[in-house]
Amino acid sequence: MNPAELKLELATHGVWPASGRGDLVRASSVTDGIELLLPGDLWASVPLCPQESDSPYTLLVEGDTHTLAWRGGERVEVRLVPPPEFYRRTTSAGTPMWRIARVFGGSLVISPSTPCSLALWGAPCSFCATGTPPTADQPPAIAVAEVVEVVRAAFAEGAAEFVYFNAGNGSEEDGGIVFLEPYVRAVKRHFDTLVAVQLHPPRSDGWIDQTYALGVDALSYSVEIHDAAALERYCGERVRRIGRERYYEALRRAAAIFPSGTVWSDLILGLEAPASTRAGIDELTSIGVLPVLSLPRSSNGAPATPVTDRAALLAHLFNAVRDARINMGWVRDLSFAITPLEARFFASDDARMSVMQSFYRTRVGSLTARNLSRLRRRLRVRRVGDSFDSSHL
Repeated sequence: MNPAELKLELATHGVWPASGRGDLVRASSVTDGIELLLPGDLWASVPLCPQESDSPYTLLVEGDTHTLAWRGGERVEVRLVPPPEFYRRTTSAGTPMWRIARVFGGSLVISPSTPCSLALWGAPCSFCATGTPPTADQPPAIAVAEVVEVVRAAFAEGAAEFVYFNAGNGSEEDGGIVFLEPYVRAVKRHFDTLVAVQLHPPRSDGWIDQTYALGVDALSYSVEIHDAAALERYCGERVRRIGRERYYEALRRAAAIFPSGTVWSDLILGLEAPASTRAGIDELTSIGVLPVLSLPRSSNGAPATPVTDRAALLAHLFNAVRDARINMGWVRDLSFAITPLEARFFASDDARMSVMQSFYRTRVGSLTARNLSRLRRRLRVRRVGDSFDSSHL
């Protein structure tokens, strides 16, 4: 079993902790799962199963060694990524830091507001994890100063490399970038890091130009389901308020502005037929957008919907992105999704050897990426500002 297939299997079926259960449960208490580093340096977010019979995968703990075993006697050594220390801390305002930011793979994921706008409108997508209103002790929005405090704590201990903002709650006009602007500016002012944002697409393209000028390095408007009928079934309110085609229009515009590989869109495995997901991959790559396949998740020990024809689908993901010459090195180390770079494990040996994006995984490569991003933005921002002024937005 190649590492990417193992990652998909673990996301679908979860794992039974045969030993060290108490420590593992504590490690999963914040993120509803544990983070494992698989062979090939693949990050995997894995749900814990309450009973041994719930999963064919068992995690054995012997001292500092973690071994993954499954039926048939196969075993492989993995690394358990401990929860970061900042999860135990509170901000100066008394907010538990884990409520503000959580670490998945190499990213510090921050959702300054909750829930998603669609939930506030009364019709969240049926698969969404943020479809409930905030509790009484949860403010509608986190203070910018607290976000900076948490990012500093996370970076100080080396818990993450990048910052990933999710702004589901935003106006239909700007898609949420106006709400995120002070957070992005603050992070860029205090830290030398790449910032990614995930938004709903805005009504007009001017806001996409403004997002780039603001300093955002990577951007996602997540299609999630390509098939129109399935999208209507799962996300009816989104279709009515935003429209399916607006996602593709906005992604096309963003891909023409941002560097290659920094505009991506998720497609969720298992919510539509594999042929439809394949068509979604083709449409996204045709407009210069990087497709990322979000993993199905087990829930309360129940396996997720299995993905059929997955080997062919994932091989197609890698080949489609490679053939479109979209950079695979920017969007990486996502523990909750399979990126095109990880999908190389399903492609031919020659195809894998042809990939040279690993340069951007090095410290020097990451620094080079940031410098190139800043230079490219400076060359374009003046034109963006002029365009924004003339459009009267």
